[in-house]
Amino acid sequence: MTTGYAGYDKRAVPEPDPEFARVGPDTPCGEWLRRWWQPIAMAAELTERPLALRVLGEDLVLFRDRGGRIGLLHKHCSHRGASLEFGIPMPRGLSCCYHGWTYDIDGRLLEAPAEPAGNRLTEQVVHGAYPVEQQDGLVFAYLGPPAARPPLPAFDTTRTAADAVPFAIRMPCHWLQVYENTQDPVHVVYLHTRMSGAQFGDASGAEQAIDYRATPLGMVNVQTRRWGGHLWTRMTETILPNANQTGAIWEAADRPKTFQRAALLRWMVPLDDAATLVIGWRFFSAELDPAGLGDRAAVGKQTIDFLGQTEDRPYAERQRQPGDYEVQVSQRPIAVHALEHLASSDQGVAMLRRLIRRGIRNVQAGNPPAAYPVTADGRVATHCQDTVRAAPAADADAPAVLRRFGSAVADAVLATADLSAAERPAAIAARIGGPP
Repeated sequence: MTTGYAGYDKRAVPEPDPEFARVGPDTPCGEWLRRWWQPIAMAAELTERPLALRVLGEDLVLFRDRGGRIGLLHKHCSHRGASLEFGIPMPRGLSCCYHGWTYDIDGRLLEAPAEPAGNRLTEQVVHGAYPVEQQDGLVFAYLGPPAARPPLPAFDTTRTAADAVPFAIRMPCHWLQVYENTQDPVHVVYLHTRMSGAQFGDASGAEQAIDYRATPLGMVNVQTRRWGGHLWTRMTETILPNANQTGAIWEAADRPKTFQRAALLRWMVPLDDAATLVIGWRFFSAELDPAGLGDRAAVGKQTIDFLGQTEDRPYAERQRQPGDYEVQVSQRPIAVHALEHLASSDQGVAMLRRLIRRGIRNVQAGNPPAAYPVTADGRVATHCQDTVRAAPAADADAPAVLRRFGSAVADAVLATADLSAAERPAAIAARIGGPP
């Protein structure tokens, strides 16, 4: 029998799950995350001055030398520990302001000018450095074992006609509680529609049939709704280890469409155990936003053009109309899974945690993570999409109808991943019926 007023007996707060919680060097989760390229900054943040930042529990300095090359170095100079955030970019490399030691972008010591001629310091000293690459306004870094470095992936959604606008938002909480929100489609109905008002459009509040599918990249949740005279299936995608794609922010589901692509590709990059950088691209096109509700000018550093992603609103307003930021950050700096009571509606969260735990343990066992499959034209095919069709006249709200339609769409999307971007919509339409 349950009884009330149990506060006194529930005061203890256990430690967070150690396998998930810690992301620094030589931790299980941290070593797993280091096996992939991680976006760490917007290219626009690189000025004539170095940029101090923290990634996966490491203090680093990002800079562009006067030759235009980008480097990522350990923050503290190998000479006597002064911070290289105060360094001076040189025609080649970065020079420490303290004694002029100059490091190349790969960490090799190029010069120790106060030392006598003929000294061998440049042969003996190698400063900590990581490889970086720039892609469409984002700077990516690889912080893992050099011999295991994979190629920087080219996801297919970055090659569409949509404009890709970079953004970066810092959140004061553990990365997983931000990430697993993307595999919780139930919260879209409640947090974003029924509890706080329609933040992303009325169609998002319709009852839905939900399925979850494993993919070669991670997983998708498959949400199918009846809205007006249409059936709408959205597939929101997890790309392991920490990327997410989701569809049009204000999808109205008011006209037929096939395989409309992502409006958002983002990574939840741990800065440390209790801080996350949500960084990626916001995609803009007439197809994704026919009503023109988006705002490119509102997308950038610590800002994005839809509600509830930052702390920039008055507290009273955030209490009346909370968004993702409020529910994710308020779970504690690091959520304590031992205090949760997962229910049937948390199937996606549980599945995502299992995938992550499996990946962590795979790396701990000495195995490399599975590589992203690459198509013949060099793309990594992804599965995030929206498809809308006219609903059948009878029983269109029946859960079985929603499940059948959602399953047919998901099957078609997964089965056509090896086709070109131009071929895929028509192939999906042929499988489910209706216009491409």
